[in-house]
Amino acid sequence: MVGANDNEEFVQEFLVESSENLDQLDRDLIALEQAPGDEARLASIFRTVHTIKGNSGFFGFSKLGAITHSGEHLLGRLRDGKLALDDRVTGSLYSLVDAVRAILRTIETTGKEGDHDFRDLAQRLTAMAAGEPTEPPPREHALEIAAEPPPPAAPVEAEIAAPPEPAAPAERAAGAGGERSGGEASIRVDVGLVGSILDLVGELVLARNELRSVATDDPAVLAAAHRINAVTNALQETAVKTRLQPIEQVFNKFPRTVRDLAVSCGREVQLSIDGGDTELDRTLIESIRDPLTHLVRNAVDHGIEPPDVRAARGKPRAGRLALRAFNESGQVTIEVEDDGGGIAVAAVRDKAVAKGLVSAEAAVALPDERILQFIFEPGFSTAAAVTSVSGRGVGMDVVKTNIEAIGGTVDVHSRPGLGTTVRVRVPLTLAIMPVLVVRSGSERLAIPQAAVRELVPLKGDRGGPRIEGLDGAPVVRLRGRLLPVVFLDEFLGLRAATACRDEGTVVLVRVDDHEFGIVIDGVRTTAGGAGGTAIGEAASLSTVVVKPIGGLLAQIGLYAGATVLGDGGVVLILDLRGILRAAALPVVRESEAASVEASLASGDRYLVCRTGRGRRIALPLEAIERLENVRASELHALGGRRVVRRGDAFTPVVDADRLLGTVAAAESDTINVVVLGGPAGPVGVAVGQILDVIAAESPLQPSLVAAGVRGALALGGVATEVLDISGDLPC
Repeated sequence: MVGANDNEEFVQEFLVESSENLDQLDRDLIALEQAPGDEARLASIFRTVHTIKGNSGFFGFSKLGAITHSGEHLLGRLRDGKLALDDRVTGSLYSLVDAVRAILRTIETTGKEGDHDFRDLAQRLTAMAAGEPTEPPPREHALEIAAEPPPPAAPVEAEIAAPPEPAAPAERAAGAGGERSGGEASIRVDVGLVGSILDLVGELVLARNELRSVATDDPAVLAAAHRINAVTNALQETAVKTRLQPIEQVFNKFPRTVRDLAVSCGREVQLSIDGGDTELDRTLIESIRDPLTHLVRNAVDHGIEPPDVRAARGKPRAGRLALRAFNESGQVTIEVEDDGGGIAVAAVRDKAVAKGLVSAEAAVALPDERILQFIFEPGFSTAAAVTSVSGRGVGMDVVKTNIEAIGGTVDVHSRPGLGTTVRVRVPLTLAIMPVLVVRSGSERLAIPQAAVRELVPLKGDRGGPRIEGLDGAPVVRLRGRLLPVVFLDEFLGLRAATACRDEGTVVLVRVDDHEFGIVIDGVRTTAGGAGGTAIGEAASLSTVVVKPIGGLLAQIGLYAGATVLGDGGVVLILDLRGILRAAALPVVRESEAASVEASLASGDRYLVCRTGRGRRIALPLEAIERLENVRASELHALGGRRVVRRGDAFTPVVDADRLLGTVAAAESDTINVVVLGGPAGPVGVAVGQILDVIAAESPLQPSLVAAGVRGALALGGVATEVLDISGDLPC
């Protein structure tokens, strides 16, 4: 007999394999509930418990051996047809799995089995096997599993499959686990060793980048450098793959989690899982496990209605919960979707006002999607009662914080009565990423390539894109879109602000569903020296090794990390989400911008503003020529009208409040002017604040005409008056 502490290596192997077996037991038991007559599945469960029992005896774990022996005896009676599978039996088998898992955790932590002997459970299992009556575990509703996730990986070590031939990259990711065709097909490697390999590859990438920046005309050196470059790229790709694991590592826990939650919350839930083979860096998998678990618990407890409520609403009694994972734009997207009652936007709005997160007036003007973002605030909850699952106002803020800590994003979409979708996006890996290296002032900075949509050179003349003013924040007009932009050098304090900027390049980026532009001086040029050729011609797009930053830089919230370029220079990597927040840019969603041209053709895109008196108004986007910030001193009286001089021409300016028949508010030093085109020339409308560009959500209702108003329609979920600009505008 081998004692539990005689050979730590063998004990660790036992713990790893037993943990895998327990995960498989969870999935097999859930599947057996759906098909009680599946003899092959029942035989597999029996063999798994028998294996754990045998191994526990080998290591001298007597308590573990006793409880698994009781379970094995019960399973044997089921396998032989002496007992029928019912809720009482399956509930006890789940309790057996939980007991074994608890003992294994204690062994892993202390090296011993602990004080709890689970005697009551062992007696219940024995009584069931003998056909004696016992108290059944609570089991009120059934759980249906529409898709069974694949087997998990080892939680402590990474399992790497051998490639088919030495030159081929590894075809199986670290920790992929699953069925093995033979002992030579895979090996177990400590995760720390895999991490060390990736770190060394990162250093090799840096050395490769430095070599590529060396100028030389020697053909032999160039050939060797090109080969080193090719081998480094292949090695880098393979090394990264060893760190990748299928996201099933997270998903395979949820069938059991959902089953237990459905029972405790009185729900019927049909779970579907898709995309479990989507791969993600191991460190990120561990980071998203808890946030996703909370989202699943929220969906079952708060999202999906009780069966009777669903039936009364004409829905199936069993709610649908879907987990999906897929690759998108260099990131991994994970969706948690339910077909429950959705989120009550009005309740969230009222709660946000009550907590002082937003004023009542501002809350009315916010679109529903913005209101839903308040659920991520600390302590925010609209639950009427606190349950053992949720409702205490903690969790969603932690979900957002944890996801953003690894460079990810989380957003929520909900339709009343139809359900809610929470979408989480995380990078594929944090170790190595492609970036666009740009120049801004005297500095070089890096922008994650996955977020870059387009590079647009600025042209000062009317023949190309140019910067316009928008409520103190500049915008660029591109193919009918008005997109907010940030002058990177001014934003980072590298250059003083200037009144007009007509040169440079706009990098259009997408963050979550938002699109905006970053104005830079240019992209990085090749690093070759005079009289020679740079090896590999280092371009502005580079694959870099990401190094963490700390101290004051991390607290600023504008940088996601740093890297070292081939010439030895240290470059900071921009955190685009942090820039979006810090710059307080007007929101233009990429999903809306995609249909701009069609929207313009039908005339249903509007610029939403507030007058100086706070009245919400809209102007057809197709009628707008430009946006300007005008100093009050530039306005002059001419022929009974107020005008502003532009070149040799004068543009009349009318206050929006006067257009609506009310007294204009006191003007500030700077006035926002929307310049409209017309048959008699351009006319400016002075407004207090420019809010957004929004597509109409309802037809124009002319019956709601008032002074200076052509009608009303829904914009951003709010009824908005459309100014009448069809005739001569008063001054």
